Amino acid sequence: MRKEYSKKSLSNLKNLNSKMSLALKFSFCIFALCTVQMSASSIDFKGAIENYNPYQEREVSGIVRDNTGTPLPGATILVKGTNVGVQTDFDGKFSLMLPEGKNIIEISFISFKTKEVDVSKTKTIDIQLEEAAARLDDVVIIGSRGKPRTSFDSPVPVDNISTSELKQTGKAVLDQQLMAKVPSYNSTEQPVSDAAAHFSPAGLRGLFPSRTLVLVNGKRKNLSALVYSYVTPGRGEVGVDMKAIPSAALERVEILRDGAAAQYGSDAVAGVINLVLKENSDPFINTSYSITTEGDGEQYQIETGFGVKIADKGFANFTFSYFDQKQTQRAGEITSLEDEASYWGVTDDTEYSKSDLQSFLQRNPSAGFQVGSPDMTITNFAYNTGYTLDEETNTEIYSFGTLANRSGSSPQFARVPYWVPGFEQIYPGADFFLAQMAPRINDYTFALGLRTTFNEWDFDLSSTMGRNRIDYYIENSFNQSFGASSPSDFYNGAHQFSHVVNNLDIVRSFEDTGLNALTVAFGAEHRTERFVTEEGEFASYGDGTPDDLTDRTGSESFGGFRPENASNDYRSNLGLYTDVTADITEDFLLGGALRYENYSDFGSNLSWKVNTRYKTLDNKLAIRGSISTGFRAPALHQIYYTATTTTLTENGIQQNGILNNADPALRALGIPELDAETSFNIGAGLTYRFTRKIGITMDVYQIDVDDRIVLSGQVTPTGDPSSPIDQTLSSVNVGAAGFFLNAINTRTKGIDIVFSYDKIELGKGFLSGSIAANFNETEVRSTQFPKFIEDNNLGDALFSREDVSRVETWRPRSKIIGTVNYSLDKFSTNLSMMHYGKVTYRHPSNPADDATYGGKLLTNLSFSYAFTEKIALTVGANNLFNVYPDTFADAYSSNGGVPNDRNLDFVGRFKYPWQTTQFGIDGTRIFTNLAFKF
Repeated sequence: MRKEYSKKSLSNLKNLNSKMSLALKFSFCIFALCTVQMSASSIDFKGAIENYNPYQEREVSGIVRDNTGTPLPGATILVKGTNVGVQTDFDGKFSLMLPEGKNIIEISFISFKTKEVDVSKTKTIDIQLEEAAARLDDVVIIGSRGKPRTSFDSPVPVDNISTSELKQTGKAVLDQQLMAKVPSYNSTEQPVSDAAAHFSPAGLRGLFPSRTLVLVNGKRKNLSALVYSYVTPGRGEVGVDMKAIPSAALERVEILRDGAAAQYGSDAVAGVINLVLKENSDPFINTSYSITTEGDGEQYQIETGFGVKIADKGFANFTFSYFDQKQTQRAGEITSLEDEASYWGVTDDTEYSKSDLQSFLQRNPSAGFQVGSPDMTITNFAYNTGYTLDEETNTEIYSFGTLANRSGSSPQFARVPYWVPGFEQIYPGADFFLAQMAPRINDYTFALGLRTTFNEWDFDLSSTMGRNRIDYYIENSFNQSFGASSPSDFYNGAHQFSHVVNNLDIVRSFEDTGLNALTVAFGAEHRTERFVTEEGEFASYGDGTPDDLTDRTGSESFGGFRPENASNDYRSNLGLYTDVTADITEDFLLGGALRYENYSDFGSNLSWKVNTRYKTLDNKLAIRGSISTGFRAPALHQIYYTATTTTLTENGIQQNGILNNADPALRALGIPELDAETSFNIGAGLTYRFTRKIGITMDVYQIDVDDRIVLSGQVTPTGDPSSPIDQTLSSVNVGAAGFFLNAINTRTKGIDIVFSYDKIELGKGFLSGSIAANFNETEVRSTQFPKFIEDNNLGDALFSREDVSRVETWRPRSKIIGTVNYSLDKFSTNLSMMHYGKVTYRHPSNPADDATYGGKLLTNLSFSYAFTEKIALTVGANNLFNVYPDTFADAYSSNGGVPNDRNLDFVGRFKYPWQTTQFGIDGTRIFTNLAFKF
């Protein structure tokens, strides 16, 4: 018996099999199998088809089998170029009437490659489908300019993460999705940390943000304008704004976990992240909502996009994303009235007495403090397009771009009357005021390029522009020196970083050299960079009562940039490279790269790399290794950045300055101009495929970084007015100051392990997932300070025990992620478990205040159901069991639950460690996602 479908039904079915996710296709196939067993009297499919296609001429029948010869029920057979088709019955059989002049049929089924068959000379066929490749065989383009390779065949370790895997994390923004998916990637939201609360500094393989290069479609992404100046992981670093790229616009994320400065230039010391944009997608709308079990931190997200073909010669894909997040509150409470009074110098005899303080704390147990995730709204747009101008020469013009706008606010230190008196003049009746850092952040990338082939050489000429701008606003603040005339909201100035990158890449693969394959690539890159600091309004930094030397000046929590801070700094560099990859045999690969860079502001560098790979045991086992040198140019931000911030230090709350490295005043302290960091990477590993669907990779690495740039600790006055130190601090009007310098040499050792399995049949469903782990250890091998610093015993002030531990132990030394996804019909479930290793804080001067915060296991669980081929619902929970980091009370239990240095927990305001946060402090988050496809 033959069952046929109407035009509309078959059109949907064709669209489903070619473009929908595997889980949804399988669900629909099961539904269709049930449908074809229904009585013909219920639905007359034959009549519908015959009414639509009156010119049926002949019948073709047959059977469809899998790669083992087993019949496939529910396989789809479509007449190419039409909407005529059927599905196989429970015995894998079908029969189909062909319209006049049509002789090509398409046969498709979930997990198998679609096959075209010419039936012009036959009436019966017996077709065996070839199983589709598992994700273990997905190719990547990063790491080599030769032919694309899978992560198992690559000579260096590469992660290949699809968009669907990112969405399974339940996270909304890219940096947090990668945090939940990649063990060697760490990006934790940092509460109460000025603008850094809006950026979440990220690191790869135990190194900080500056040492990871980010690409979009293989082109360099601009850095953010922010310097992470707060005392959190990544202090003194500069990184890419990973929230500026909507994950819904991505086809995949490729992460090269190997030094690649010889291939891609500066910053690629720890590795490279390549964000690959979609070329085409069906129209879609995804809506998401989440909230913590504390009832705060609501997150809303809507994503939409579509792709179109351009005259069969091109493509264009567009994505829009909107994300809104509300604040969370996880502050502690003041643990001791006596300690609070002692901390601020409140006594029975002071104007603000202890009885006043006691009454205040009864009304405000947290002293007005707020700790948690910030308010944040992100609007993102991305496009990716290309058009073939000439097919014979493969000439294509292409362009892509992203545009991001972000705003929000994050709480700063609450100002209480015994810290900042007089605010009652503009906040009458208020017990305190809570300043908010409310930056407005804009980021864009635009690229235009041309690819062509000439004499078998492939040419790629492109220009990429990028800019990140931060306008700093402080809301609900106060300038004490202005008194009753003080504004409450301030514009504090702006930072802006931009670059223009011009690339010419030339590559050719030779097949007639006596080798299995030989790929030769070379090219050039010219890059210009600009870093701008714009001054804020006068009230944000000015002194409203210059004759009064006792009052505080500038907006509380973050003083505005002064006219003397304003700058507009520029540099350029030229890079030349060559890259050769030789597949000496099918099993043995040898590659090498050489790159020369010349910077206008500090000189030149030559980097090299050699890598190899050998396959054996019938291509199941591959052994690989690499050796390379690298470098990282000092960021313009690190050379020219200046600011004044309010920071908790060992000596209490201070107004700390960061001095411009180019300032001649630093030469008086013997601080030299910044130079490039240099690195030496060694990596070795193996990959093993147990089957085509199951495999493991293991890679060890060692990264030595010399002349590593750090932001120093605070240099304080000596009390001698003639001292260069006192004179320098006096000239910038701060109580203490830090600066950037090439100060340390480090060694990072680690191992990455990834066990992957994909599309394993279990019962009637399919099982996919992985177990991945990163173990790393960073050691500060030595410090190198200028003679003036050594002679004046300032080494500990510039780089203390705390600074050493920030590099060595403030990020987990181990991170293990296990995921499993099971799909059955219309239903699928995803379970992931993440273990974060312990972290250790070391006090600047008192080992008794060192603390270790134990490792934690977090569990994420979600369930998805496809109501139709176009509508799917996902519900789940991140951190299902409401796990939090150890508290200060846990870490200092042997000391009564509090540290001796009350700056660490701010007398109880911080319940959880803010310096060494492992994974955030929001607790359980319930989320839901409703996805529509058209």
